[in-house]
Amino acid sequence: MSKFEGDLNDKQVVFALSRPSRCYACDKKLLVDEIVRLKESGDEAEVLCCTCAGLDAFALVPKGNAKITRLAKKYSQVHYAVVKWSELWKCYERIGILAEKPALEQARKEA
Repeated sequence: MSKFEGDLNDKQVVFALSRPSRCYACDKKLLVDEIVRLKESGDEAEVLCCTCAGLDAFALVPKGNAKITRLAKKYSQVHYAVVKWSELWKCYERIGILAEKPALEQARKEA
């Protein structure tokens, strides 16, 4: 079981940055709240930007609208949970999902 989401494995979780960082692959400067993927490499985790991680075809569906979230997950072949570290609670909080852009458009039309 994943430490981030009960029904998701680590490959289906991406992170919103809580502090500035740099992409390991292209050395792009990453700002707070940018979505990144972590790649485990030995003792360290490598931060990859959306472009290097292959997440350009996805759009963020923020938490708060359950109907659009359900429909976007239904129409998207692949989706990721987006989590962010909370300094207040000292744990990861889910802030939404990443779904394919056409699936999100279809979900918004249907909702």
